[in-house]
Amino acid sequence: NQRLQSVASRVVVSGAELCGESVAPYYGFTTWSADDYQGDWKKAVEEKYGLTSQPHVFSVAEGSPSQLAGLLRGDVIKSVNGLALPMGKEATKRQNEQLRQAGQAGQPVDLTIERNGETQSVTMMPVQACDFAVRLQQDDVKNAYADGKNIVIYKGMMDFFRSDEELALVLSHELAHNAMKHIDAKKRNATIGGLIGLLVDVAAAAGGVNTNGDFTRLAMNAGGGAYSVEFEQEADYVGLYFMAIAGYKIDEAPNFWRRMATSNTRAITMKSSHPTTPERFVALESAVQEINDKIAASLPLKPEMK
Repeated sequence: NQRLQSVASRVVVSGAELCGESVAPYYGFTTWSADDYQGDWKKAVEEKYGLTSQPHVFSVAEGSPSQLAGLLRGDVIKSVNGLALPMGKEATKRQNEQLRQAGQAGQPVDLTIERNGETQSVTMMPVQACDFAVRLQQDDVKNAYADGKNIVIYKGMMDFFRSDEELALVLSHELAHNAMKHIDAKKRNATIGGLIGLLVDVAAAAGGVNTNGDFTRLAMNAGGGAYSVEFEQEADYVGLYFMAIAGYKIDEAPNFWRRMATSNTRAITMKSSHPTTPERFVALESAVQEINDKIAASLPLKPEMK
């Protein structure tokens, strides 16, 4: 998770311009508390990590405002700009809300922390970053997804990565889905498809045929899947820009997806929601060349949206 958050910090901060209005104050640290767990898990984190019901700093991203301010893993967050944090299951959520509100003013934010039993003050200046939380899912499958608000990377995918560049590639791909509002578009398409299917169901019912809503469900699925391949292609393309802007090398991106395909042979020919591997490889090589040409010519790294 520390590795994931450090790479994510670099990508979401440097790529803020590509996220348009979907930006927010960013500090670069995550927290956890004992109340995030239950039963034996709660007892385990209390005993091994000394967690309590208050937010404890879990990760501090390299080069982030929190690292520059001197925040350390294990620090206990007591207050934000003088406002004490609540304890319990809502502690982390309320902390993030307070930090978000405090950062809107564009002024330094003061944290009161407890470190080794002593109370200290830490002041940090948030920066603007893409407003999408990055989370680690404790599951060994090789998968990652974006849901419009979050980016989730599975532990199995983290184990598959051979370098931070590969991690940045997948993370940037999912970030592009959110930034380009692909999930919102899929939901709209599903709604429109559902309405069309509903009309068919109603017409069938008027004729004395009970469809049990089958046409509505089928049309919603069809609508939600509309343009899926195009969305994936656009996420590949824009994702490479996110990655390049963050300073990661993009030249091996096509080979990574080829390696992914060999670990999932169905991906070589499956085209229902993702481009087939040969198409993806050719398109990625073209995008890599485009971006490298811009870097060589000192041109702005902005996607050429069609």
